[in-house]
Amino acid sequence: MNANWTPARIYNLYRIVIAVVLLASFYLSDRMIGQHLPWLFETTVTAYLILTLASSAADYAHTLRKPGWAQPLALVIDVLVLGLVVHSNGGLEGGLAVLLLVNVAAGNILLRGRLGFLIAALATLTAMFEQFYFATQTGDRDPFQLTEAGLLGIAFFMVSLIIQQIASRLERSEVIAARQRVAIQRLEALNQQIVARMRTGVMVFDDDHRVLQSNPSADGYFAQAMAGQHLPRALVERHQRWRGAPHLVPAPLRLSRQSPEVNARFADLDTGHEALTLVFLEDTARIAQEAQQLNLASLGRLSATLAHEIRNPLSAISQAAELLDEDGASAEDARLLTIIRNHVQRVNGIISDVLDLSRRPRGQAARFPVATALAELAAGWHQRGIAGDRLRVEHGDDTLEIRFDRSQFLQVVDNLIGNAFAHGGETCQVIVTYGQHPRTGLPWVAVRDDGPGVSEAAAAHLFEPFYTTSDRGNGLGLYVCRQLCEANQATLDHEPARPGARFVITCAHPDRQFQ
Repeated sequence: MNANWTPARIYNLYRIVIAVVLLASFYLSDRMIGQHLPWLFETTVTAYLILTLASSAADYAHTLRKPGWAQPLALVIDVLVLGLVVHSNGGLEGGLAVLLLVNVAAGNILLRGRLGFLIAALATLTAMFEQFYFATQTGDRDPFQLTEAGLLGIAFFMVSLIIQQIASRLERSEVIAARQRVAIQRLEALNQQIVARMRTGVMVFDDDHRVLQSNPSADGYFAQAMAGQHLPRALVERHQRWRGAPHLVPAPLRLSRQSPEVNARFADLDTGHEALTLVFLEDTARIAQEAQQLNLASLGRLSATLAHEIRNPLSAISQAAELLDEDGASAEDARLLTIIRNHVQRVNGIISDVLDLSRRPRGQAARFPVATALAELAAGWHQRGIAGDRLRVEHGDDTLEIRFDRSQFLQVVDNLIGNAFAHGGETCQVIVTYGQHPRTGLPWVAVRDDGPGVSEAAAAHLFEPFYTTSDRGNGLGLYVCRQLCEANQATLDHEPARPGARFVITCAHPDRQFQ
């Protein structure tokens, strides 16, 4: 029911209808009612109609604040007015006394308790007075034989008792319903907060693939609010495949060129009156990051033991090589000793890198301008003897910011620049560019060289640990770079370039708070 239609307003409408019906019957039915005292009937009903219309208008206009005694007084006036109507219609014999039952019922709904029984008592006294009065006027029966009035009085009190019992139960049910409504609202607010703060993207769509609800994480993958939008074609195809084979695990997909890879999982949502579908979008980089934390924890325990067990024999081998060299080894032996020392250093470097990887503290991501960080990095390379024409930063939007651990960002870009110089040749030129994707709004940083590039065979294994094409490398550089990017909700990808190679770091949106 509409909140505006309260019991009091419904009763006001009933008053108006009854007054209109009585007047219409009086004027249009050759005055079949109100024939005992027509002037009293007409005056009373007309005044009652005007009074109820004025009361209803004031109630809907909210011009007056009703005091607590207004409702009981209105009900008492209703009983007295109906008493006059019954009197002008010829008493209880006229048949209009039954209207008092409605007044009694309404009084016990609106007032309750003793005041409700007061209305019933007043209606009973009115009925008894009418029977007594007309008995004295006609003189054809004993005025103290109030059988009909007594039966009406019993009916009035029975109606009061029944209505109050029903009203009490309804009131208790209303209180329980109100508590349940509050509990449901709290639960709904809690669910909304949980879904809104989830790092997993959640969308609800219908059979027409129209998105009905979407949380901020899901909107972040599309750089727009998805509620009311049509589901992207890639997800529509995945959904159709899932309908055909729900047991198959789909491969990750990219929702856009600049968005990270996501896993899309579907589930039916049956609300009871419509069939909806849920889609959960999980960032594979975040999943990989969590797996990485577990791997690093295991690697830390393992590497601490291996470092001790391997470095002791390495120290012995290195010391033995130095002793042999001191004894005046031949040219052939010196060459072999050099090989031994180089490989000892390489193994020791691998152990150091593994230990550094496992001990790396959790990044402290913060917003900072990318231009100043790259300028600082380029200045460091120029101080190391790299000419300005070999390393160039092409400035874009100087106000562009990224959210990244600053030291880790510098480490990643520095490593990429070092790789470019190491593999690009002595005349290699490196260009660092940055910008912002026009559709997703995600910032990116690219390091490109004009060297020989990366072969297709090597490109498939670039980010695998311990994979290297150099005799001096240990194969952990790019692996560590990608791990650092994933720890900062960013991606690192290799893109073929002609000539040379291009590595692109796609950062998370700077407004996104990491959890």
